Amino acid sequence: MSFAWVLNFDAEDELASATATTTSRPMRARFEAIAARAGIVGAGDVVIDDAWIRNATNGERHEFLGRAWCTTASALARMRAAGVTVPNAPRMEVLRRVNHRLFCAELGQTLPGAVFVASADECERVVRSGAWLLKRAFGFAGRGRRKVATLTVDDARWIEASMRAGGLQVEPLVAIDRDYAIHGVIAEDGALTLGVPTAQRCDEHGAWIASERATDLAEAERGALEREARTVARALADAAYFGPFNVDAYRWRDGDARRFNPRSEINARYSMGFMTGFGDRSH
Repeated sequence: MSFAWVLNFDAEDELASATATTTSRPMRARFEAIAARAGIVGAGDVVIDDAWIRNATNGERHEFLGRAWCTTASALARMRAAGVTVPNAPRMEVLRRVNHRLFCAELGQTLPGAVFVASADECERVVRSGAWLLKRAFGFAGRGRRKVATLTVDDARWIEASMRAGGLQVEPLVAIDRDYAIHGVIAEDGALTLGVPTAQRCDEHGAWIASERATDLAEAERGALEREARTVARALADAAYFGPFNVDAYRWRDGDARRFNPRSEINARYSMGFMTGFGDRSH
């Protein structure tokens, strides 16, 4: 089976705004280049473009199954407009709930001192001293994050805006040694297929650069990551989500000690390391 892809890497913008988005042509070209580097689009697959949609408007249909980075309403609409087979997908309200950082926080914080806050006052009480990383409710490729120490007027404005966007995940700013992830797929009946852990290189803002299979995880770290993935999968299935997902993790330095955070983020969609850690595009 060949797939026709909607590479909506900016899906979190649609989830955050509750309105459909139209990705610009230059941005779509950039997304295609990244997808090729990550191995998302395979041989025989295509990326849905404007020409496809124009041809479909004239009655042309294609023997492709639609796929999307994240199966948002606008992604499904683009598949229908392109004349490809549209897959079953979770409802938009489900996608919003499970990709919101509160969903991850409600499973329990895994970094000491981390907390999800829903008001600016609460946030400012938490970050009065020390260095912190603030993460908005929806974010991707390192966007929607802010490092703070002594609060400035600009910090306060950013925090206020974040509350209007759904709150903040507030975490101590730690020194990360290496980023990891584990990828899986949840079937419509809730069955889980889990991949192998990956190590990933990210830039200073948290945006993905490359992934490889993780060979340096200690047994306890691997076990903790896999347990978190299974816990997340059960929570996602209970929330009526099905499809690809991943759990991000990292090893960090605590003075001279090395510690492991087995669940830093949840992404209920495809992710850049999916083909490295899962390897089966048919899901």
